[in-house]
Amino acid sequence: MRTTALLFALLVSLVLPPSGSGDDPARPTGTVSGTVTVVAAPQDRPPPLSPYARRRARPPQEPGVARGSTDAFVYLEPLWGAVAPAADTVARIVQRDRLIMPYSTAVRPGQVIEFPNDDDVFHNLFSLSPGNRFSLGRYAPGVSPTHSFDDPGVVRLFCDIHAEMAGMILVVDTPWVVRVGDDGSYRLTGVPEGEYRAVAWHPTAGADTTRVTMSSAGQVEADFLLAVGR
Repeated sequence: MRTTALLFALLVSLVLPPSGSGDDPARPTGTVSGTVTVVAAPQDRPPPLSPYARRRARPPQEPGVARGSTDAFVYLEPLWGAVAPAADTVARIVQRDRLIMPYSTAVRPGQVIEFPNDDDVFHNLFSLSPGNRFSLGRYAPGVSPTHSFDDPGVVRLFCDIHAEMAGMILVVDTPWVVRVGDDGSYRLTGVPEGEYRAVAWHPTAGADTTRVTMSSAGQVEADFLLAVGR
């Protein structure tokens, strides 16, 4: 009788899937890559980022030149009901030389962000962006306050002590997000099979979107064109 019970248990373990494994096998993954071109009309002054910011001249930008693409991000929004895992890394936005560095940062909802003050003066970063209003309060050199945002969207950063300081945070609820390179190229790896809304975002040029399908081929190309001031 004991031998029969053991054989029955062995057969059941071979037929039934392990607990929590689900009915479908893991989706194959691939790569989405391409280029983001940021086009701007010639201008001798930057667009105002804060109503209190001092104007600082900069060299005119030639039309069609992909300068400033390193401030851009590309991200994928799954259209097949994927559940994105929580972010397990800490982001850093440094204040140094009275600048917010990097100027643009992409994070996940709930992801912890450190704001280390590497200057020799006090700072107080804040935002009035709807849904993500916050203020870190005034903090001394060497202090690194933290904060996280709950709602996806764009957070415009300012310092209430130094009006020339400005930055942007893009809060996106997806693990497939990457900063665009100096040459305008990007590459997202580990993307599961399925339909996605691909978005290229730039802090002053807005967003461009397209729909991509990751198939068993495992390689998708998508290019974007963003225009500043148009």
